[in-house]
Amino acid sequence: MKTTNFDNKPMRIGAVGLGRAFSIMLPTFNLDPRIILVSAADPRGEARSLFEKIFKGRAYKSIEALLDNEDVDVIYIGTPVGSHLDQIAAACAAGKHLLVEKPMALTLEDSKQIIQLVESAGVKMVVGHSHGFDKPIQKTREMIESQKYGPLRMISTLNYTNFLYRPRRPDELSTTEGGGVIFSQAAHQVDIIRTLSGGNIRTLRAGTGKWDKHRPTEGAYNVFFNIDNEINATATYSGYAHFDSDELMEWRAESGKPKDTTTYWQTRRELNLKTQNTSEEQVKFSQTFGGQNYNLPNKNEQVDKLHEHFGLVIASCEHADLRPMSGGVYVYSDNERTFEKLEKPQVPRAEVIDELIKSIFQNENPRHNARWAMANLEACLAIIESAKKEKEVSLVHQIS
Repeated sequence: MKTTNFDNKPMRIGAVGLGRAFSIMLPTFNLDPRIILVSAADPRGEARSLFEKIFKGRAYKSIEALLDNEDVDVIYIGTPVGSHLDQIAAACAAGKHLLVEKPMALTLEDSKQIIQLVESAGVKMVVGHSHGFDKPIQKTREMIESQKYGPLRMISTLNYTNFLYRPRRPDELSTTEGGGVIFSQAAHQVDIIRTLSGGNIRTLRAGTGKWDKHRPTEGAYNVFFNIDNEINATATYSGYAHFDSDELMEWRAESGKPKDTTTYWQTRRELNLKTQNTSEEQVKFSQTFGGQNYNLPNKNEQVDKLHEHFGLVIASCEHADLRPMSGGVYVYSDNERTFEKLEKPQVPRAEVIDELIKSIFQNENPRHNARWAMANLEACLAIIESAKKEKEVSLVHQIS
């Protein structure tokens, strides 16, 4: 097994892929003193140049060149999912710990290979961010486990967004390449449901929607889950840019920041305007790290942020409904409504780094490891299968 000794110094991160996922994680990398970005790999020259300018570290065209850098302790993989298997294999061969964006893979076969690679190499791997990490979800889980309100009986999740009408690469509109809302968005709700319920989904029945011929992938779904211990759950999602369920979250955006309620309704119009003279893919690249329209995160933005969320979540115990929000958890019990307030986060997504550090320094098996990621993926694949075959699907790779 790989042993690690950082001598109380920050973990040195090498980032593979400086695209959208990296851009969203960048505030965490910037603000968490336990980690430091020291190197990167990306095929785009403008992204490499900006990285070297800001972080004073080396940026390479490929992961192979980055792995030759002995100053890197952990590899962050934020590339499209089709690249994950080969990149994880290369990192494992180099003995590097891993932080990998979800989905880890698109097939159970690739997932099993990744599990074998990671466990054989003796490295630690955390798969995330996903919203099961969020502090309000973790607090809700603690309240469930305390049994103060009796056993958990039901979970309801709902989220309506403009996901499908944000600028996309072609692969992001192709289900077979990981596009659409199942692998990207259902993965969050599955992670939340499994985190709160204990993890073991027995069966599910789903229906999905493909309602725009110009964006021919799943944009919506409804799922009913049967879970161990007589728990059932539902997940509802639409990314068609109509209703905005942040209205139910006190107008906090997914990131936890206050939301401008007027911009959401312009999503489709803005996409049409931006793509009149250029491709949608180029619009997306222009808005990601290194692009001409990219804005670096402002550290002062964190002042107004509460915790991240993924829409409405209600966990129903026998004697209370628990409703996690960006600022804490509402408790609707037999006799009263109360609010368990959480402190404002100093670092966004710090829970991801918490799990990574505990796995490396304390040799804990992270919850969001490769086996947990495969169980989440199995549920996402089952959603597609259930909708296609119009029948209930059993799951066999679930873990608690």
